Amino acid sequence: MKREASPIVVAVGILALLVAIEIVYWQKLGPAKPRVTAATRQGGGGSQGGSASETPSGDPRFVVVTLAGAPEAGHQDGTAGEARFDGPAAVCADRNGNVYVADSRNHAVRRISALGLVSTVAGGTSREGYADGPAQGSRFSAPAGIALLPDGSLLIADTGNHRLRRVSSAGVVAAFAGSDTPKDELGRPTGGYKDGPVMQAQFRYPVGLAAAGDGTVYVSDAGNHCVRRVADGVVSTVATAEGEMDTPTGLSWVGGILHVTDAATGCIWAGPATGPLSRLEWDGLRKLSAVPSGVAVVRGGILIADARSHGLYGFTYRSNLSPGSPLAGQQGTAGWADGRGDEARFSQPAGLCVGPEGSVYVADFGNNCVREVTLPGSLR
Repeated sequence: MKREASPIVVAVGILALLVAIEIVYWQKLGPAKPRVTAATRQGGGGSQGGSASETPSGDPRFVVVTLAGAPEAGHQDGTAGEARFDGPAAVCADRNGNVYVADSRNHAVRRISALGLVSTVAGGTSREGYADGPAQGSRFSAPAGIALLPDGSLLIADTGNHRLRRVSSAGVVAAFAGSDTPKDELGRPTGGYKDGPVMQAQFRYPVGLAAAGDGTVYVSDAGNHCVRRVADGVVSTVATAEGEMDTPTGLSWVGGILHVTDAATGCIWAGPATGPLSRLEWDGLRKLSAVPSGVAVVRGGILIADARSHGLYGFTYRSNLSPGSPLAGQQGTAGWADGRGDEARFSQPAGLCVGPEGSVYVADFGNNCVREVTLPGSLR
């Protein structure tokens, strides 16, 4: 049986307004505040003087632009510049260039079209809850993970409801996996842990999602400290080679290999999709006192969004791509700025995904927007 979630995880879950990435902040970041300067609260790609600071800044070969939204919380559809998000936690992209967003504090699923128009796909009543049926009448609770299934439907990690939900291409929301769990004194579900048939299984704060070509789904089950596998109508737990995960968040499946960020311990787990998963550690991550929140596999390396250091970092199995320094953003400094990797600024970046043209999309949680990062040719 899995050990119980920590009291802090449970307490934040009771609020049900924060996604799992914020659970990690409460657990691990303590009272320290990110340094935000007037200069870094800018967008539009102008140089923000990153080279003038002794703090490590990103690589100028990377280019960051804001795809949609702005550092202002809200819920508004429309053009990319008009649109507003509130705590985007995860992103995924289809082959046509559409980007889908788990908009956690709006309890909604959003879509950024290839033409730059933002719309609400499901949820978005500004009230958390649970309701299946037509997408526009559906309700979610702090969704924090999103993935595309092979049939073109969307899979949502409905974190506050401790379930997986599916949005069909016809615009209907239905349960995918997970069942009712006990309620706390406020009537909120507490989550649970149970393997077995999908509609009998239980999760506790599911966050990251990844879907394989055969329809198998992998889930970072943050509150249960493990990765779960959904295949052939059954939920099972992916084994680890040694020890136990603490707070798995981001998850990437490429070529039969899983990579999972463990935000509470600052390490990455990797291994065959069927397990076991082993802990990977790099000097660069240890130097950062990292809170890795998202992961994406690109040619030649692994990209990691680090929520504590407010940047994107790159690693290979043999060596750091940029030891101890971000590839985009400025280490330890939160802000909002587009431009080259050394000019760009992020605030608590969360989920990552790779687009059809090789760009990486970032759910910039603290800035309430979605960013696009163009990589050097060697990594695309």
